[in-house]
Amino acid sequence: MIRKPHPPEWLFLLALCAVSALAELGFVIVNISALPYFLKFGIQLPSLAALALVPYYLVEALAGSPMGALADRVGRRRLMVTGACVSIATCLATSQVRVPHGAAAVLGITALVLLLRALDGFGAAMLWPNVYAAAADRVAPERQAQANTLITMAYMAMIAIGPKVGGWLNDRFGVAYRLDQPEHYAPSFLFAAGCFAATAILSYFIAPRRNTPTPGHEEHAPINKTALLRAFHTAPWLLGLIGMIFVAIGLIGTQAKIYLMARFGFTSEESFGNLFLAPAVLIGIVAAPLGRLSDKWGKTRAIRLGTALCAASIWGLLYSPYQSGVALFGSILGSGFVLAFPAYMAYIAEMAPENEKGAMIGSVRMVQGVGAGLGALLSALLLAQGTSVHSLFLVAASILTLGFFLSLVVVKVRKLTS
Repeated sequence: MIRKPHPPEWLFLLALCAVSALAELGFVIVNISALPYFLKFGIQLPSLAALALVPYYLVEALAGSPMGALADRVGRRRLMVTGACVSIATCLATSQVRVPHGAAAVLGITALVLLLRALDGFGAAMLWPNVYAAAADRVAPERQAQANTLITMAYMAMIAIGPKVGGWLNDRFGVAYRLDQPEHYAPSFLFAAGCFAATAILSYFIAPRRNTPTPGHEEHAPINKTALLRAFHTAPWLLGLIGMIFVAIGLIGTQAKIYLMARFGFTSEESFGNLFLAPAVLIGIVAAPLGRLSDKWGKTRAIRLGTALCAASIWGLLYSPYQSGVALFGSILGSGFVLAFPAYMAYIAEMAPENEKGAMIGSVRMVQGVGAGLGALLSALLLAQGTSVHSLFLVAASILTLGFFLSLVVVKVRKLTS
């Protein structure tokens, strides 16, 4: 059988960035923009708003490495398309959740929401490790940090505009319903389902149906804990550092929108989202130069500087007295993330055997998810004890600052081996 030639590298990367953007826009609209307000005000279960992302993060974490390993064997297309389809189903189901009446109904709705978030995490686990692994499959090692930066830029831009899009959808198409009615938030969930449908279609056309083994690497790694243990043996301190950073992200992720809107007196979701348009544009402008800088300057320095920028941005958000500070420090946070985390991915991918790239990158996603899940769980517990959200931001900023200082010790300069 004659195989079709691979598309040009630039075209493949462009399509992969589109997959990243569409998928992340869906995830941001659901998990960050709509879900906290939907659970707290729409169905009047504020305690569930703090807990909802715990199963999402943890399931994504635990399933990431096995799904990466499975794709190493059967090809990335099946996993990416299936993962997007799972998220379509969870979006549509969430849009139909209604206000519970009675203790039994509250328990049932709580279980349903947590189950849907767990399924959504499973869909993310099938998608994200294989997006990055597909780049590692097709892009030369000396350009992988830049490729990962472009992918990260695509989803970071969506993180920036997601609140704007979600808020606009609810304000325009949910205007017939009050904020305390779940129907007000349905436009966000339905639009997110459309994003995942587009992700599935595009993934079907660009992701390879089966992997073509590199000569000498015809046998794929078994789908077990081997690749995960290899990752922890190869870079235990680095993975620990990544996990710690994501604990900080999980601490404030579910509360950030509600906290910032209340603190700065925003009257609508759309007006809050407007502040993130400038960071989105900036991230788009600086992403490619930052990727080239990372490849030229070295992944070690990129990781350290990016982590420092992330820490500085959270401190800035805590103490800025102006609404414009949200845009300024959001831009710094996005730039730091775009600089650091593609370098993390490329750093780990360089360590992976050719037939274990998906599994190794999945192990990084696992550590990120466990960290974020623990952070979200800790956030819920602390809020239940009366801790203020401001205090959660203080803890997160402190953890990120510690992460920067640890990166000076943990992240070593490495040389590619031929």
